[in-house]
Amino acid sequence: MLPLLLTLCRLAQRGALIVLILLLSGCAAVGQPPRQALLQALNLQVQLSQSELAAALQVSPRDSDPSLQRVRLDQQSIEKVESHRVWLLRGRFDWRWPGEPLNVSNPFEVRLLRGEKGQTWRLLRPPTPELPQWSSYPLS
Repeated sequence: MLPLLLTLCRLAQRGALIVLILLLSGCAAVGQPPRQALLQALNLQVQLSQSELAAALQVSPRDSDPSLQRVRLDQQSIEKVESHRVWLLRGRFDWRWPGEPLNVSNPFEVRLLRGEKGQTWRLLRPPTPELPQWSSYPLS
């Protein structure tokens, strides 16, 4: 009788563990931006930063875009920006210019706003002295 009871306890524990894993993974995925939206947002943010830097230095920007590699998401949360729920994503990514051997590792912080119909995403950039309001850029 004891071996049967031990087997039933193990089965119940495993079943509870499986249910818990399914519940937790289901909750985490609700409303989160997909990885593709994060990659597009990072790429756009790098392009915008490159253009701003080139303008500040009064040089022409590079013709090619850097390639992004090893994107690691460390933290994600929801915050309010002008009464909108916005995903704040933080982490690190590596990038390099085409034809260059050196990889550069950078931290990132992006804010993503879900589109009105829930099918698209937008990159939000905080106000700056040049643009005193939030800027919004559609992601394709």
